[in-house]
Amino acid sequence: MKEKKPFVIDILVGIVLVCVGFFVKVDYYSTMIFSMGVGLMVAAIVQIIRITYWQNPKRYTEYEAKKREAYINNVDERKQYLRMKAGHVTYQIMTFSLLILSLILALIRVEAWIIAMIFLLFILQWLVGVIAFHMLEKRM
Repeated sequence: MKEKKPFVIDILVGIVLVCVGFFVKVDYYSTMIFSMGVGLMVAAIVQIIRITYWQNPKRYTEYEAKKREAYINNVDERKQYLRMKAGHVTYQIMTFSLLILSLILALIRVEAWIIAMIFLLFILQWLVGVIAFHMLEKRM
């Protein structure tokens, strides 16, 4: 039950969102709140089904092997390095993608606030990357 508790809470929050969605008068917001509630409930129910499936005594040894492999993958230095490298490459790709996207939007004369929003996302990503680097550098 300890593993399922967060998902039960998610289901309750989803039920609350669905109920709030029925009482909101603006159609756009009521649909959005209702959809968030349904999505949260369905995701939590799927996770509870997954946990229940793997905790079945028939699959216990397979489940333990899967958990052990996941633990080894989390501790393995090579895989940690590969995850960090993948994050670094993704960071670089997204940085250049945001810059190129803002340039393309400027060339096709999209409204200025849209270009500014994309450029501010680039600035935010850069700042988060620099701050994360300095925090990790101090810790290690």
